[in-house]
Amino acid sequence: MSGSRRRRGDEQASRPVTQATVGVSNQFEYIDGQLRPSQAALFEHYAAANEQAVHTGQPALELPYGPHARQTLDLFRTAERRRAVVAYFHAGYWQSRDKSGFRFLAPPLTADGFDVAVINYPLSPEQGVMEIVNAAAAALPVLAELTDNAPLILVGHSAGAQIAVELAMAAGSHAAAIAGIVSISGVFDLEPLLDTTVNAKLGLDPATARAASPVHRAAPGAPRTLFAVGALETRAFRDQTTRMAGAWADAGNPASQLTVPDADHFSILTELCREDGMLRAAIGDFDRPASTS
Repeated sequence: MSGSRRRRGDEQASRPVTQATVGVSNQFEYIDGQLRPSQAALFEHYAAANEQAVHTGQPALELPYGPHARQTLDLFRTAERRRAVVAYFHAGYWQSRDKSGFRFLAPPLTADGFDVAVINYPLSPEQGVMEIVNAAAAALPVLAELTDNAPLILVGHSAGAQIAVELAMAAGSHAAAIAGIVSISGVFDLEPLLDTTVNAKLGLDPATARAASPVHRAAPGAPRTLFAVGALETRAFRDQTTRMAGAWADAGNPASQLTVPDADHFSILTELCREDGMLRAAIGDFDRPASTS
């Protein structure tokens, strides 16, 4: 982080919290403060790796799991003895990005013995947050059919982490198949987004924001979950992770928390790819049904 950006963050933190400054603070914490000059080069690297991933093995692309045009997934099969299926839900504040931007995550995990599904879902403003969650839920039975009911590991990043947690809490008959969750830099309390620019498309009000916030609804019976966040992320993202991990554990669910050193909101994804990546290792520890964990 540059000195000027660090000073800006310090100024934000030192200002007295008033009705007039809350919106400025949340805009910084959830959007502006997550930006880094290094991210342009990082995204170029991801784009090249996405192209290479398509030509690694024989992935099945654009498989439908529902009637909506964005209810599609890409399935990358392991050439090894399959350990489990990783279902990945991407970031984008429920209003942007596409699974094609995250295919680079698949080859390292297939090399470790996992099938990998990179999943699209409908976006706002066409659908609200919980409508998006409900649409994404349709991917679970389709994945079960495609992979002979292999154990699922739900992995979500940012908005995708909220989706993964919600799906696990509402999995119903699919709950036994969920071996675990790896939650990365998630947003689990949506109320702070009300006065940020992302809410122009989300259309949240206090009631719908709270209803879409799993931090308020953690219940027993959910699978064990790793809640991870980057050490270089804003205070709000670090606090969101701590609060959700605490709520998960308070409800009686197995929960652990990991702060990844030197990682920001987007570079943290490299931990899923590097041979010694902390998140890649964590997924390797989730390759058995939740009932045996």
